[in-house]
Amino acid sequence: MFLKGNLKSPGESRLLLNAALTTAVIAVSFAAIFIRLSEAPALIIALYRLLFTLGLLLPHSLISRWNELRSLKVSEIRGIVISGFFLAAHFYLWIASLNHSPVVVAVILVSLHPLLVAIAGYFFLGDAIPRKFLSSMLLVLAGTAAIASENMSGFTNSTPTELRGVLMALGGAAMMAGYLLVGRCLRQHLSTSVYAGGAYGTAALILFITTVIVGIPLFGYSVREYTLFAALAIIPTFLGHTVFNWSLKRVRASLISLLYLGEPLGATILAFFILQELPTLLQTLGGVTILTGLYLVIKPESTQVTNR
Repeated sequence: MFLKGNLKSPGESRLLLNAALTTAVIAVSFAAIFIRLSEAPALIIALYRLLFTLGLLLPHSLISRWNELRSLKVSEIRGIVISGFFLAAHFYLWIASLNHSPVVVAVILVSLHPLLVAIAGYFFLGDAIPRKFLSSMLLVLAGTAAIASENMSGFTNSTPTELRGVLMALGGAAMMAGYLLVGRCLRQHLSTSVYAGGAYGTAALILFITTVIVGIPLFGYSVREYTLFAALAIIPTFLGHTVFNWSLKRVRASLISLLYLGEPLGATILAFFILQELPTLLQTLGGVTILTGLYLVIKPESTQVTNR
């Protein structure tokens, strides 16, 4: 099971935590499915996902963290704004990529952020990196190249996979890496609710302004669409990412990183049953190669080189 040898507290309920982590992996796998089922523009999906999430998060933040909010420094506010920019760009690019590529392609490519975080952390923060990093990077590049080549073959149902979908998913991974790196610095001083609420609020404001500028209607969508927006906030965000954050006090962070690799597999299975999308052989081989490379980067207790 997930928790064997990873509990920080020996008395922790293994059954409860296993159930919680299993639920989280399944929940985050639904994000791509809800997005594909929606017919709204990518900017609108991203905006309403954040707005619904803020509706659930802000009351707690304002009540329990008011003093912390009032004492925010200018540098912290600036960091939150930068983090929110990265998050807004990540949501838009990833959601838009699902309009131009299969679920398996978009989800696997956007999951490349651990590799990008490792690279950026090494150059900008002096982080140590795994000894197997080079082999990992080569595997990831090979898998990405295989998936990118699908723009000349396409889905199994003969709908072409456009290169723009691949590039958007890769851009989404880069933006997520920036979001995580900035968040890592800010979380040394800020609580989860204040940081997340500030980043979500900033991202929502950026998406709102962008939507107004490009002239996309903000309202008038069907009840089905608003239901999907709410489902994105509740299931993959709260039951998924929030449960992962909650579990960090109970299990090692390395395990949580590994569990995030369950999202591509879960999303691919759900896409087959709900969307009737079956990955091609090349997409499957490329995805397995990428996930193998990512595993080498984030596997627990990796032997690491010394910091620079």
